[in-house]
Amino acid sequence: MLLDVKERTQKVDATPTLQCRVNDFTFEKFGQLSEHYKCTKAELMRALIKDCLKRHKEVL
Repeated sequence: MLLDVKERTQKVDATPTLQCRVNDFTFEKFGQLSEHYKCTKAELMRALIKDCLKRHKEVL
């Protein structure tokens, strides 16, 4: 056999992700905010989501 092709496997324990598109101004300001807090944009986004969920836990 020329090719040893394996079946595609699914990631069972894959981490869910969130993505959104923003305009250039929002992206730049978010980057500046992450620099101000000395963290990555991903860390800042996670913190904002956790804070939002915490503040609205009575709604959920």
